[in-house]
Amino acid sequence: MNIGFYHEAAGTRHAGGIAVYTQRMAAELSKRNDVTLYTRSGDLSPVLAESDVTVVETPSFADHPSRLLDPLNPLGAQNREKFLMTLWAVRNDVIEHINDSLDVLCTYQFLDDLLLSNLVDVPTVYTFHRATDASPGAWLRDRFSQTDLLVANSDDTARQVSAAFDYDIDDVVYPGVDFAQFRPGVEPAFESDGPAILFVGRLVDSKGIDELLEAVAALEGRQEIHFVGRGDRERIQRRAARLGIDGAVVCHGEIPHPDLPSYYAAADVFCLPSHTESFGLANVEAMACEVPVVTTDLEGIKTYLANGENGLLVQVGDPRDLADKLGMLLDAPALRSRLGEQARADVREFAWETQAKRLERVCRDGLESVDEIDRPSAVPASADTV
Repeated sequence: MNIGFYHEAAGTRHAGGIAVYTQRMAAELSKRNDVTLYTRSGDLSPVLAESDVTVVETPSFADHPSRLLDPLNPLGAQNREKFLMTLWAVRNDVIEHINDSLDVLCTYQFLDDLLLSNLVDVPTVYTFHRATDASPGAWLRDRFSQTDLLVANSDDTARQVSAAFDYDIDDVVYPGVDFAQFRPGVEPAFESDGPAILFVGRLVDSKGIDELLEAVAALEGRQEIHFVGRGDRERIQRRAARLGIDGAVVCHGEIPHPDLPSYYAAADVFCLPSHTESFGLANVEAMACEVPVVTTDLEGIKTYLANGENGLLVQVGDPRDLADKLGMLLDAPALRSRLGEQARADVREFAWETQAKRLERVCRDGLESVDEIDRPSAVPASADTV
């Protein structure tokens, strides 16, 4: 089967949920299929460089003159770049390449799906990574997409999408983990004077950053909290100073995804106290590394984490509950060991190989059931640049 993936950042970006999902799925499927990734030019991700994926590059439009209008653009800078990338693809025979080369094309973000499902002649598969009925993008995709197959990244996302838009989701394909890479026994990235709590993710309010800082401030002892991810590190340090724990907070910034196992290896406890989470891949990566996890009691997370069996769950937005659960683990090495060992065993089903086979089945079954598609033709190629 000839399977295509389309994502502007998946070729070069080493960290970030949807980009990592796209590149890892493409790499895994290339072991059994002919796979092409359409992405912007740049230094190729090691995952892709070591795979059999064919990469078709487009220019990067991050510095295009249209960026001056970003403050007025309700869809944001990323979607501006996506639009320009697809316009370039239309004018430079990339759409023709998709039609001539592929059996099916997979997209992961609303504008890619909206544009390409109306441009290409091959069946398209769109994967929901979140569910919302309020954004302009969701509204546009709902009304104008011609996608043939709908996939969700978790059972919870599938339920929410079905409730919001009355869609029938064809299947669920979870994010995956490379168990050879994310494992115990890796050389730690850092050393700490006391027990180390690790957070990996975007440094935004919805990830429960404030509750985590308040919880650490309520703990006794000399534990440290290490933040890995992009965002406002200065805000975290200011908040930590007001709580009197600035000396216990370390912000490492954004780390390339292949380097993350060494950060998990340095932690005694992993904590992701998100307010919302469709799946929470960082939890699963920590569990694969046998690091005990404290995270929030959300439906997407309960797909793989059972309280007291392979991790601990806390109420959303409750720093007191979070402090209690963190303290419980920091004071009990035997409990940390038991939960960590059970966690790795329980998340085996989320190996990339297993999830790629699910997507492969979705594509194959979908091709057998999709009727002849009458789609508008792409705009004829007429220019070399946007």
